[in-house]
This record gives sequence, structure tokens and C-alpha cells, in this order.
Amino acid sequence: MIAKLLSGIIRALEVLSSIVLAAMMLLTFVDVIGRYVLGAPVFGASEMISTLLALVIFLGLGLANAKDKHIVVELFDSRVRALAPRFYDMVVQGFSIFAMSLIAYVLWEQAVEAAHVGATTIVLEWPLAWITGTVAVLAALSVVSQVLGLIVGPSARMPHLEDAA
Repeated sequence: MIAKLLSGIIRALEVLSSIVLAAMMLLTFVDVIGRYVLGAPVFGASEMISTLLALVIFLGLGLANAKDKHIVVELFDSRVRALAPRFYDMVVQGFSIFAMSLIAYVLWEQAVEAAHVGATTIVLEWPLAWITGTVAVLAALSVVSQVLGLIVGPSARMPHLEDAA
């Protein structure tokens, strides 16, 4: 049941991140062509691209957390892991969950504040509460996916790769 839920979350994050990244690439392409060929860039393209970039980052972070595929600096990693592997994993995963939870909380607080003051983006005047709130929800989903990934273990984190083999 938990593995199926995690698999669904991973699939949704993969599809959403693909769509958002494709939209960002298409918008960048159209903006560059418009700017340099037609002399008419897309109005507010930089704000749209910035928003899409934030979404792609937090969608990808949810995937990295769910699959436990973070960048590791291996200067001391192997030595410390060899001393106490279980303790090492608990500390690293615990810190990661704590840090991601803190990020989600701070983003949510910023979304609530933006809603109270009616903050908008500078050019397009999009409500910042919606943008920040969406990123906060993605950060919270990242925490959930990481916890679910820890519960199901490494073998069930990437079920679609097992189907292909």
C-alpha cells in the first residue's frame, strides 16, 4: 500500500516536472526567437521562467528525496559510514527531513504573509501567495515522499525501473 502510494507520487512528480520543464524550454525558445528575430520578446517571460524554475526545482527535489538520489561528497562519506552505518543513515536522513520540513514551513509562512499583504509579482502582477504556496506544498510533498521512501526501503523506491528490466 505504501509502496503503491510512493510509486504514484513519484510518477506524478515525474510527469509534472516534465511538463513544467518542457513549458519552460518552449517559453525560453519563443522568447529568444521573438526577441532576436522579430524584435518582440514575450511580455513577462523572465517572471514566468523564474516561476517555472522554482516549480521544476521543487518537483525534482521531491523526486530526489523519494528515490534517495542526492549528491554526496565522498571525501569523508565512506569513512564515516564505515564506522557506524545505521547511525550515519539515521543522522543524514533525519537532518534531510528536518531541513526540508523547515523549508516547507518557511515557504508556507511566506505564502500566508504574501496573501495578507496582497503581494504580487512585479511585471505580471501574479499573486505571490499562490506561487509560494505551491512551492511550499511541493516542499511538503518532498518530505512525505522521503519518509515514504524510507519506510518502503531502497528496492521499492524506483518500481518503474524494475518493470523495464
